[in-house]
Amino acid sequence: MLLENKYYTIKESLIDGTTGKFKIQLLPDCDIYRGHFPGNPVCPGVCGIEMVKELAMRMTGKKLFFRDIKRCRLTAIASPEICPEQEVTINIGPEKEGRSSINASITDSQKTYMEYKGEMTYVSR
Repeated sequence: MLLENKYYTIKESLIDGTTGKFKIQLLPDCDIYRGHFPGNPVCPGVCGIEMVKELAMRMTGKKLFFRDIKRCRLTAIASPEICPEQEVTINIGPEKEGRSSINASITDSQKTYMEYKGEMTYVSR
């Protein structure tokens, strides 16, 4: 895991088959925020996408790679100062030919920060 315990920590998780809900805490001391942007940290979209992949890997117990990102909408600016706690919801479709569709969102009680739809490929470890 590249970002877990560096960029975010998992406070709670509930996995029910192919649906996962994770309450995460953003870590404001992460080096990423020093470069994006000092004094006014903003969560990079690529970190949200990687977080979705890491949490999907936790759900499946398998290593995943991005195959196709069909849609990724960044709908609001996220920051560890403004919204330090977020919820990541992931739905994983059935596995077909070594890959699955992934639908995910990153939200808090007031906003949706990211909506993701794509496919990930399972990789042998």
